[in-house]
Amino acid sequence: MNGEHAALLTQLRQAARPTSQEQHTTDSYGGSGHLFYNVSVPDRRAIARRWLAANRTMTPAEFLAVVESLFEGASHEEKTLAAILLGCHPAGRREARPDDVDRWLSLLNGWAEIDSLCQNVFTADQMLADWTGWKRLLEQLSRDANVNKRRAALVLLNSPVHYTDDARFRDLALVAIDRLTVERDILITKAVSWLLRSMITRHREAVEACLAEHGSSLPAIAIRETRTKLATGTKSGRSRAS
Repeated sequence: MNGEHAALLTQLRQAARPTSQEQHTTDSYGGSGHLFYNVSVPDRRAIARRWLAANRTMTPAEFLAVVESLFEGASHEEKTLAAILLGCHPAGRREARPDDVDRWLSLLNGWAEIDSLCQNVFTADQMLADWTGWKRLLEQLSRDANVNKRRAALVLLNSPVHYTDDARFRDLALVAIDRLTVERDILITKAVSWLLRSMITRHREAVEACLAEHGSSLPAIAIRETRTKLATGTKSGRSRAS
């Protein structure tokens, strides 16, 4: 275990909240099956901020060594803290390669852990800087036997399709949706809905065409939530002001 990892683990244990024995043994919140200290997300973020402030001179390589060690940790909190740190450290994150992401994903399980690494951590600009590598990874993930990695293929694209007009992200998202549309595992059905809704901002016509073409095969929740957002601007149909 990396020395900085050990110090961070001590802080996580100190921030742990009471849990049942079952919860402490397995993360029931995100379904990861990993050791669970029940440390709140705000507390994890505060630990990350303090550590980053105290280690400003750390090189990207040194930073990624800590991240790697945390991902290899036994608990849900160690793994998600690694993702939080990546999201807060642009220099270190830029040095992360698609192969690193694939390796880290192999250590995660359940929607909470997958989304901690895949949601709004890696930007469109970073992916475009190594498009060949990221495109290969995303296509590989959507075909992976591991359902967690198939979810990752969808969630990693949420931010790029929402924030950029680049057709490469749109087209890759549509291919992934088409490939996974027959699956009914909730890890996939919810992610398909999320990705379609994320595309509406900049790729509305493509979303409407996808619904028209795949309306009979898309998960029911994806059809319902996407049509509601197309009509009202929100997933629930309620006004944002309400």
